[in-house]
Amino acid sequence: KRAKMSFNFKQKIERFKQMKRSLPIVVANTAKNHFLEGFRKGGFTDETFDPWAKRKAKARRNAGRALLVDTGQLRRSIRTITAMFNRIEVGSTGTKYAARHNQGLDGMPKRQFIGNSGQLRKKIRKIIQQQIKDIL
Repeated sequence: KRAKMSFNFKQKIERFKQMKRSLPIVVANTAKNHFLEGFRKGGFTDETFDPWAKRKAKARRNAGRALLVDTGQLRRSIRTITAMFNRIEVGSTGTKYAARHNQGLDGMPKRQFIGNSGQLRKKIRKIIQQQIKDIL
């Protein structure tokens, strides 16, 4: 006797359509969480972890406070801007000083908290591969 193998093409197409809607949101949340993790660790992870430069001033108000966190506005500003199948964008919105910190502008030390990351790309690749595997 031959073993029967069934392949439900309509079901695979429907699963792909569902993945096309949900995958951008999963990827955007993964990126957002990756960048927020940098605030907890005190640095940015590309291929390796790069800790932020320490503060120079020893002001009492800074004692025990994490770098780049005063009111928490910068950390809270990291959000999903666009989450579509052809474009996913996570960024910092609503703060005037985000670019100065992230790029080290105006004499401020560079304390990158968002940007291109090799570790993040690996996480995203793994998610996409798993989603495709689940469809097949």
